[in-house]
Amino acid sequence: MKRIYLDHAATTPMLPEVVVAMEPWLSGGFGNPSSLHAEGRAAKAAIDQSREIFADRLGCLFGEVVFTSSGTEAANLGVIGGALSARDQNGSWEVILGAAEHHCVLHTQKFLELLGFTVLVAPVDREARVVVDWIKEHVRGRTALVSVMHANNELGTFNSVVEIGRFCREHAAFFHVDAVQTFPGDWRVDDFEADLLTLAPHKFYGPKGVGVLYARSGVKPMALMVGGGQEREVRAGTENTAGIVGAGVAARILGADLGWKECIREVRDCFAAGLGDGFEFSVGAGSQVLPGHCHVRFPGVDAEHALIRLDREGVSASSGAACSSGSLEPSHVLAACGYSEKEAKEGLRFTFGRGNTLEEAEQGAEIVGRVCREIAERRAKS
Repeated sequence: MKRIYLDHAATTPMLPEVVVAMEPWLSGGFGNPSSLHAEGRAAKAAIDQSREIFADRLGCLFGEVVFTSSGTEAANLGVIGGALSARDQNGSWEVILGAAEHHCVLHTQKFLELLGFTVLVAPVDREARVVVDWIKEHVRGRTALVSVMHANNELGTFNSVVEIGRFCREHAAFFHVDAVQTFPGDWRVDDFEADLLTLAPHKFYGPKGVGVLYARSGVKPMALMVGGGQEREVRAGTENTAGIVGAGVAARILGADLGWKECIREVRDCFAAGLGDGFEFSVGAGSQVLPGHCHVRFPGVDAEHALIRLDREGVSASSGAACSSGSLEPSHVLAACGYSEKEAKEGLRFTFGRGNTLEEAEQGAEIVGRVCREIAERRAKS
C-alpha cells in the first residue's frame, strides 16, 4: 500500500540535494567550527556560506542570522532572550503573546513570569488571527516584546504582521515573528518591521536538528545557552555543521522559484473539493490561507479516532497538539478561536507538499470522506 503523506506542516522530507550536501560533513568534515586549524576553518566556512544564503533570503545582514538546534530553541531565544534584552535596554517588563501561537512561544509564559515579566495573551478571531485592535490597545511604554506568528500552523490563516510590526516599532516594543510556516516566501524581515524572527528548516525540506533566528542589529537577545562564544555570543554550543549546510541548501533551492506553492494550492483545492458532505471547513472561502493547508471538522467525529483509522488506511494527517502519552488533547488553537472542548477535539489538519499529486488528492479525499462518514454512522447507531 502506497501511503499518502498529508502532514507537511509537521515536517517535510529532505530534498535529495540536501542529503548530498550534508553527507561530507557527516563523515570526513568533522572539524569544530571554532577551531583555528584547517578542519575547523573549513567547517566555519561552510556555516558562513549558509548564513549568507539565509541573510539573502531574509533581506538582512550576515551577522543578524543566528543558528540554533531547532525552531523551538530559536523561538525561545527570540521571545525570552528578546524580552530580557528589551528590559535591559529600557526597563520594560510586559510581554504579549498571541493566543493561537505554537506551544514553543505560548509555553514561554511561565518562564517569563518566573523572570518577573507580566505576560498578556492576545485574543484571536474565529480563524485564529490575532485581534489587531486589542494589540493596539495594550502595547504601551512598558511592553518589552510582542510575539505573533506570520501564519497559523493549524488553520493556515495569516496574521496582520505588517500592521502589528509597524505599531510595535512606533511604540518601541520588540516584535518577534514565528515564520516557520511561511519561509521561504516573497517577504523580507523589514516588511514586517520584525526585530526577531524564527525559522525551522525541517519545515521547508531541510534537516531536523537546526533552527534559525533573525535578530536585528542592536537587539541582541540575551543568551539562554552559555558556556561558549559561538554565534556571536548569542547561542553557546558547537554548531551542527551538517544540519546548517543542509538548511542553507534547502533555503537556496526552495527560495529560487516560489512557483511550487501554486502547484501545492491546486492539489490542496482538489482534495478539499473531493471530501464530500458532512465536513465543515474551519476557514472561510474568502480568507487568505497557506497554499497547502486544509483544516476541517466532521461534527460528531473526534480527531483521534479518525486519525487512527486514516493511518491504517494509509493516510498520514494530524490534528491538535499531542501530549506525552501520545493521545490528543483538544486543539488549543480551536479553543482560542471559541470552539467548545468537544469541537476542539474534532479538528483535522491536512497539509500538502511538493511531492503530492492530484491523484493522491483525489484518493486521499475519498478515503478521508469515507472514514469519517463510517465513524459518524456507527456512532449514530450506538
